Amino acid sequence: MIYNTYGSTGIEVSAIGFGGMQFENQDDIDVCASLVKAAYDMDINYFDTAPGYGKSEELFGAALKEMNKTRAQKPFYVSTKTMKAEPRQIRKELETSLKRLNLDYIDFYHVWCVMSLEAYKDRKAKGALAEFERLKAEGLVKHICVSTHITGSEIGEMLADYPFEGVLLGYSAMNFAYREAGLAAAAKLNCGVVVMNPLGGGIIPQHPDRFAFVKTRKTETVVEGALRFLINDRRITSALVGASNQQQLAEAIAAVEGYQPIRPETVQKIRASLKDAFNELCTGCRYCDNCPENIAVPKMMDAYNYYVLRGKGADMIDRLRDHWNISAKNDNVARCTECGQCETACTQKLPICQRLKFVHAEAERLGAG
Repeated sequence: MIYNTYGSTGIEVSAIGFGGMQFENQDDIDVCASLVKAAYDMDINYFDTAPGYGKSEELFGAALKEMNKTRAQKPFYVSTKTMKAEPRQIRKELETSLKRLNLDYIDFYHVWCVMSLEAYKDRKAKGALAEFERLKAEGLVKHICVSTHITGSEIGEMLADYPFEGVLLGYSAMNFAYREAGLAAAAKLNCGVVVMNPLGGGIIPQHPDRFAFVKTRKTETVVEGALRFLINDRRITSALVGASNQQQLAEAIAAVEGYQPIRPETVQKIRASLKDAFNELCTGCRYCDNCPENIAVPKMMDAYNYYVLRGKGADMIDRLRDHWNISAKNDNVARCTECGQCETACTQKLPICQRLKFVHAEAERLGAG
């Protein structure tokens, strides 16, 4: 296993972390707990869960009860989160998480699911960060972190506002351009970086031919190539793999064990290949983010990618709702005047206005509010 130092904490965490959101059958406690324990036995030491991942915390707790017996000899670190803003609610949710997880403290506690700078500032104003600090002073939380879906430049602004010790963000070979600035800001501030959705939410392994450009060796799978692309980035502390079963876990471990440093020119080739491989897909450069009607064009185009790859309007609308917290039906999309400003700025010359119409039409058809 490869281990990286988590920001300024001095803690060494595994380059691949275990994400607890994708268990195949959460009702089967023994199977799920054994999967977590197997990851630990394979030298993964970073485990991420949340109170909103179904029974994930309880399933982790079943495994951690056994893992606690050897924690002194073989350390592990647990990450969980809260979306609460009021201090009393934060404390109550943390206490519940600790009970479920069979732990006395949380190593990395996250201000969870920050979807906009305004939302971050609102939670801060309500005392969320002050409560996190109290919990840390009491020893219930070791490190204060944030989990977010905002853009790279906004992440940089947020990290400059508060000394978070770590950030959890979405990043993969599919959307690296969108959050590049955030990764750079975190590195400059010596902030730990854990990436979620390192396989594009499952899209990369579902489309191996499209993503073949991430492979640097003929013998590796597209999953191994995509994970090694992230492992190679020294700014990234750990990539969370939401393994559903032993086979997926084994493939993630294989990506680490077979890792070899990738030459800088090869990395640049992979990055450039994103544009060549996806002529019809938005690469997330965000040059179109200047709409006079305040339409969130880059986020709309990111969601449209899911339609191109999966062929279902519902997947596109789900992406807007679940990842970006946007209702396509009410995001000013219908106000598009087709001024063409976004298309002029687009480096790929995509038919953005046409796609915005399609997003809106699908939202209407599916009744997405």
